[in-house]
Amino acid sequence: MIQIACVIFNKLADAAFKLKANRKLFTRATITLTKVKKEAAMNIRTATSKDAPAVARQYLQLTAEMAILAPQTIQPAPIDQTGYFKDYIEDANADVFLAEADGELLGFLLVVMAETRADPEVVFHRFGFVVDLYVTPNARKQGIGRALLNAATDWTRAHDGEFIQLNVVGEDTGARNFYQRLGFEPASLTLTHQV
Repeated sequence: MIQIACVIFNKLADAAFKLKANRKLFTRATITLTKVKKEAAMNIRTATSKDAPAVARQYLQLTAEMAILAPQTIQPAPIDQTGYFKDYIEDANADVFLAEADGELLGFLLVVMAETRADPEVVFHRFGFVVDLYVTPNARKQGIGRALLNAATDWTRAHDGEFIQLNVVGEDTGARNFYQRLGFEPASLTLTHQV
């Protein structure tokens, strides 16, 4: 049985952004995961530049897993992506959230602020776009993905976003089911036809 006790300081988040305080102060979550004879306290926090190498290593794992599911679409990341994540960590319009327990990185989420194109026929929206979400295989089904998405939701709300959007590879039925259980609904569908 998993017991999850999550505390997220939403009011601190709103106040911090309204006062233009340090953007890294607003989201803290403490979750206690209890499994048979094993207990660990999990923390959700924003990444710092020092975390970029560890996030990049998990990104390599993410792309390797995705390449197995959808080899026609995804290939394993060929190079170290530390600089890529460091740029996002330092960007005011993006953030990387980490899930940790006992000093171990269990997963990460990269979210960026996005807007619809400025075409007259397109309804304008400002939203949080989840670029990547990854939880290590041994830490799945323990509420970590949900906790990371909650942090991204709070972050998006604090940045005046209306909703969160993400893309899922069609072959990843596990991820699609996970997001749908959390209330995500299809907004568009991309179809391909071999020529």
